[in-house]
Amino acid sequence: MGRRRTPRTWIWAALTVQLSGLVFDYVWHGFLHPDFEATTVRQMVIHLSTVHLPLYVGVLSVLCTTAWVVIAQARRSHIGIALPVALVGACVSTAGETWHAYTHLHLSTHSGPLAEATAFLGFIVVVTALWQARLRGRQDITLQR
Repeated sequence: MGRRRTPRTWIWAALTVQLSGLVFDYVWHGFLHPDFEATTVRQMVIHLSTVHLPLYVGVLSVLCTTAWVVIAQARRSHIGIALPVALVGACVSTAGETWHAYTHLHLSTHSGPLAEATAFLGFIVVVTALWQARLRGRQDITLQR
């Protein structure tokens, strides 16, 4: 049998999807199509639902897996600080990406860098919280009954 997957493994996997989405978005905008500018809402919706989709899937995956683990840990009556902090980071990241998409749907790019910085800050909070929990030697919780 292989190694049992811990809930934190799922969060790390979701973070990997989010990071991959960020890299894909950066390469697409920075190197492949640096002059892209949607001129209609329809074009922007298509852009957000294709180019930005991997990033959105990653952000929502981090939010869902982190919330899932925090709820599971709370049900076991032992909740440390690291995972709730990670959940806050996931919420910040989701808020940043939501803000970014909202402004893009209004065909505005002025607040895009600040929205992306907010989303990345949330990403860093999640990574840091998980890393700190591991350094402190906290046991991974299991979700088996």
